[in-house]
Amino acid sequence: MSLFESPMTILMVEDNALQRRQIEAQLHPLGHRVMTASNGQEALDILVHSRPDLIIMDAVMPSMDGFKACEMIKADPRTAGVPVIVLTALSRDAKDRSYAVGADDFLRKPANNMLLQVRVQTHLRIRALAQQAGTPAPARAKVLVVSASSLIRSQVQNHCGKDQALFLEAQGEGQARAQIMAHHPEVMVLDTELAEGSAQSLALDIHEAEDLKSMPILLLYNPGELETWTRLQQPVSDALEKPLVAPETRRRVALLSHLAQLQKLVQA
Repeated sequence: MSLFESPMTILMVEDNALQRRQIEAQLHPLGHRVMTASNGQEALDILVHSRPDLIIMDAVMPSMDGFKACEMIKADPRTAGVPVIVLTALSRDAKDRSYAVGADDFLRKPANNMLLQVRVQTHLRIRALAQQAGTPAPARAKVLVVSASSLIRSQVQNHCGKDQALFLEAQGEGQARAQIMAHHPEVMVLDTELAEGSAQSLALDIHEAEDLKSMPILLLYNPGELETWTRLQQPVSDALEKPLVAPETRRRVALLSHLAQLQKLVQA
């Protein structure tokens, strides 16, 4: 079953024609409509008469860069709710600058195919659900953290803040299944390294179970490991490379907790 009743619309803002074609090719399997603009000002002009569901924004462009364009989009009540993913090859402070002007997410070029696709799908799912359910009241999500590493399990909880969610723990596949049956978590943070069993098997089984398949999964992976998950991207809602950094862990878990809350409202 499709995640969407009908295709969503993505506005891609990128001045390099070759990179536009590459990103379009990455987005094509998702089945959404893709509009293009070659700079920030052109994107703002398009937004006067069109309202995309998601914007993918390069940072360095002529006429108006992506940071300024994002700031203006988020300052306008008519477009502030449209999620913006900044996608750039800039290093150093590009991520901080992106979030400072209101961007909803950030990826570095060249974006991993799976990572770009799952981030796009998750933001679009949130957008579609929010249009049906509105803005949910703040709530503590029930989050299951599955990892062989006590450090990883502790980091996820400490980075997010134990007052922000109700955390459950499991060291391996068997314990995770027991926790799911007993406590019905709303979000799962799944490390690729488990004490026993297989993270891929667990993710696939959750995705194929009618009562569990909507549970968002945040995958924690080692550098270079994501490619082995490419064929399984459907069960994964987001992915985060280790070692973990507190602001990004917090942001990723909060995003999926928000998704879970919206799903609960729509299903109620």
